[in-house]
Amino acid sequence: MKFKKRGFYLAAMFFTAIMLSSNLANAQEKKEGYQRSSLHIINIENLNFDNAAKVNTAYSKYTFPPNYDQHDIGQNIINLNNFKLTDEEKAALGISESELGNGLNSMISSASAGILENNTQVKYELDKFIKEQGVGKKLVEKWFSVNQDGTYSFELFNKRGESSLTEEDKKRIESAALSQTEKDKLAESLAKNTFVVFTKLNFVSNAIAAEAIRQVAYAQANKLSGMLQDLAKKAADKIYEKTSEGYSVWTSAWLYRLAWNEAKYEEFKTTLKSTGGMSSAIDINLFNKIDFPLEFVGQEKATSLVTFSLKKGEAERTEDQIIELSTIRNIDKVFSKLQREYEVFKPLYQLSSVDPFSAKLGTKEGLEGGEKFEVLEIKNGQYNRIEVITVDKSKIWDNSFGAPKQEIEQTYFKGKNKDAREWFYVRYIK
Repeated sequence: MKFKKRGFYLAAMFFTAIMLSSNLANAQEKKEGYQRSSLHIINIENLNFDNAAKVNTAYSKYTFPPNYDQHDIGQNIINLNNFKLTDEEKAALGISESELGNGLNSMISSASAGILENNTQVKYELDKFIKEQGVGKKLVEKWFSVNQDGTYSFELFNKRGESSLTEEDKKRIESAALSQTEKDKLAESLAKNTFVVFTKLNFVSNAIAAEAIRQVAYAQANKLSGMLQDLAKKAADKIYEKTSEGYSVWTSAWLYRLAWNEAKYEEFKTTLKSTGGMSSAIDINLFNKIDFPLEFVGQEKATSLVTFSLKKGEAERTEDQIIELSTIRNIDKVFSKLQREYEVFKPLYQLSSVDPFSAKLGTKEGLEGGEKFEVLEIKNGQYNRIEVITVDKSKIWDNSFGAPKQEIEQTYFKGKNKDAREWFYVRYIK
């Protein structure tokens, strides 16, 4: 009975915290509370290219990004063949065939264009998959540990809420200076920072892309005459020779966020029913009728050159290992692009030291030197910038996949602030 009362008390505190924080909704758009975002990754199956089996094997070895909580709901690999848009769906969405980009370039030969994959329709197919498969509902079920008998739990919120506290806040908890309401507010912010990233891989012979470029150059050259035409075609041939070696690994990524807000939470609360005493359960029939949508945040793509003329330091690598290295590094590259481009998806990195400033991130996060980061002091779930520091180009940690052990295992920054502490965080700014 004590356990049930405590669970009910925590739930009540959690609900109250959300209601109290609802008045801050507009302010939080400008000044978010600190939270560690949760993430689920789904790979879109693609077998229509050479070395597909090797690339997909490499993907299976990809390490989940450490600055997010893994919010796994299954369905880690999907095939979109069953989610192609019908003509009626295209018409309802107001999509024309020209928008779907049937050809990458009218000047490129049809043979090349057929191999250079077109992803313009994937976003629409993902929207269809998300709706029909109830991806948002599965994310919510995971958060509340919803079972088919109606039982649920706040354990995951409590656990991740604790992990979102700074060292300073943990000390305040120990001294009873951080209230339960403050902790519950931190936990509530976690739900609306739940993301799904869909990735799609391709492995393209550079000769194909190079030939496509040569075809365009030839078409332009044919408009010339005599010696000028010959010179233009010879120039196109030289470019082809320089760019046709090896392969390129392509990674496309689509970022979605759980659309969780006060109104959606109020709708969720309508499913709660008393089971007597201090206990409650979820009415599964009502819960299943609620739409928990995902909002599209944006998409990015990354490309990396793969050559098998082994470079210095790669003499011991097999072809399979080079494919694995290039594939995983390119996935990191596209994640880095998502993190830099979209504010809501930016992770925070805890400082390793403050004199000089350093943190555990590096080339895997796309650092080259000179990037700006803000130093964040976090109190009561809110963060405040106290300084802007710059990545020291001469002291960047090479933490890319497959890199040899480094003399340094953190990246250093230029800048000082006497008030900074090691439990503070840094975040990339444009």
